[in-house]
Amino acid sequence: MKSNSDKNRTKLPWWVELLFVQIGLPDTWLSKYLKKKKEAANFIIENKKRIVYSAIIIAGILYIYPIVRYTSSSASCIDKTTKYLKSNNINRSQTKMDINSLAVGYCHGGSLPD
Repeated sequence: MKSNSDKNRTKLPWWVELLFVQIGLPDTWLSKYLKKKKEAANFIIENKKRIVYSAIIIAGILYIYPIVRYTSSSASCIDKTTKYLKSNNINRSQTKMDINSLAVGYCHGGSLPD
């Protein structure tokens, strides 16, 4: 039959048993860890709204960044291609809108005219 002292004891988590009982790490590390864990939990509870807003803003930035990068790259390609077409006087009869259309087509997988 188990005594009252055995019933009142809580079982240690496996990592505490392994690190501090079996391996023999200093007990001060465990107390410091538990203190920091409690402080972190209190911080999260007190600043829950700010943390959620920050997470939403960061997620929004991470979602939009590839779109911005693709658009920037595409605009740079179109600009360079337009300058190339103008400098080589390809299709002199083409208007500015036509040259821009050729540049957009080239940057999205098309080919330049001969």
